[in-house]
Amino acid sequence: MGVGEFLSSKANNEWILSEKRREEWEMENFRDGEIQEMIDIYVSKGFTTEDATLVIKTMAKYEGFFVDIMMQQELELQVPDEDHVEQSMKEGFVMFCSFAFFGTAPLLGYTLIPWMFPHLESHTLFQSACVVTGLVLFMLGSIKSNFSRTNWFWSGCETLILGGSCATVAYTIGYFVNGLLDDDNETGGAL
Repeated sequence: MGVGEFLSSKANNEWILSEKRREEWEMENFRDGEIQEMIDIYVSKGFTTEDATLVIKTMAKYEGFFVDIMMQQELELQVPDEDHVEQSMKEGFVMFCSFAFFGTAPLLGYTLIPWMFPHLESHTLFQSACVVTGLVLFMLGSIKSNFSRTNWFWSGCETLILGGSCATVAYTIGYFVNGLLDDDNETGGAL
């Protein structure tokens, strides 16, 4: 998961930088057209044509700044920092740690609970793993609300419902694949 996040973030940043190079090329080769595009964008946001022209022509004097503004206003892309690979590595590491920490939650139902209650049956262990996973998903959503400035309870419920739905789909697929494999083993055939 961490490597996937790193590669995804790095690829996204590289794509944004390639779009920036394209905008720089267009600014060098089609300056008037790029300026007019930005004037049109500002007019669509409520500027008068005169005010938009004044603002855009002033910003266009500072090409590096203007290209960054074009990236934000025209393409709705935030230009990454020069050290975007380092940032992508940090994002990958955070994803790895999060996945390692929160991914162990379902296992707690099969490790800690049998240790504390050794006489439980396997279906009870499965149910306890589901409860522990649900609690961790709710907790994760509640923590997320601190960053998204949403209600902690509804954020927890949202994460619980989405995570629970994903887990249910994964379990259902596994259940049916297991049934197919068991049927296949009984008949001696191959898939």
